[in-house]
Amino acid sequence: MQEMIRLQQKVDETIRALGGYFRPLSGLARLIEEVGEVGEALETADHQALKAEIVDVLMISTCLSNQYVTDLAGQHRELGTEYDQEQGSFYRLVHEAGQVARVMNGYEGDKPPKKTEDIIPIGTSLARLQRELFRLARPLELDLLTEIDQTNAKNRQRDRARFALTRDPVTELTIDHFRSATGNTERLWGAPAHEADLPLEAHIEAALPSLRRFVRCARIEGIAGFVIEAPIERSDSLISVKEQADEIGRLIKEQTPLAFKEAPYRIDVYAPQLGPVSPYHAEDDHRMFLVLHVDE
Repeated sequence: MQEMIRLQQKVDETIRALGGYFRPLSGLARLIEEVGEVGEALETADHQALKAEIVDVLMISTCLSNQYVTDLAGQHRELGTEYDQEQGSFYRLVHEAGQVARVMNGYEGDKPPKKTEDIIPIGTSLARLQRELFRLARPLELDLLTEIDQTNAKNRQRDRARFALTRDPVTELTIDHFRSATGNTERLWGAPAHEADLPLEAHIEAALPSLRRFVRCARIEGIAGFVIEAPIERSDSLISVKEQADEIGRLIKEQTPLAFKEAPYRIDVYAPQLGPVSPYHAEDDHRMFLVLHVDE
């Protein structure tokens, strides 16, 4: 569904224009709130309100999908959403919202999953939730993908400076720097960009909250890597690159669990000193990059 690719891009543009994504648990609270309002509109048989609330659920569920870099087009392709003709069910909508909350509580909250527990990725549950939205919209003759454009435009006007928005690992400039230097197109999270007057220890400390979240959810959600940048000059020696990378690795391992549900991680180093023939070459005069991957 090419429309889902466009949907994610449009929502991302809107959120960035408003200043950034909500904290994930705040986004989850908004999702549950909007699902509840769908229930209220169904209970009162208010079709106009129902249409508006369905669009709002689509909006916030796409925000959460973007934060976990979910490939919604791929998820909906697997579900067969484009050709689905089943009747919508509010109960299924609530069930999938609850599944999202259950998994997010493990990623972001205080209830890690049991080691014997099978975890359904948030991206899968969000796509299933959206499939119910399309089902509920059909008898209302509601074109969700058209309506979402109007909602995006409205949000840009109404919500500017309205909420306390925060930085998010999916929007960090470090990702842009890394892509520009390497051509990488994978689904990534990133640490905050390095600030010249910030000591290395403080820079890594700022990255740790997002990094700990990444270690918890990357394997399940299919996030390819977590990018950290550090200052280096092209004229520096390869030994300097190694020493810098070793120090960052030491700081990370001291303060981050090595595994979550038996998922160890590894760190790859990208730098200009490695040369164009190396798969780890980074064409950047002032930065090196460490990319943390969670192994299968």
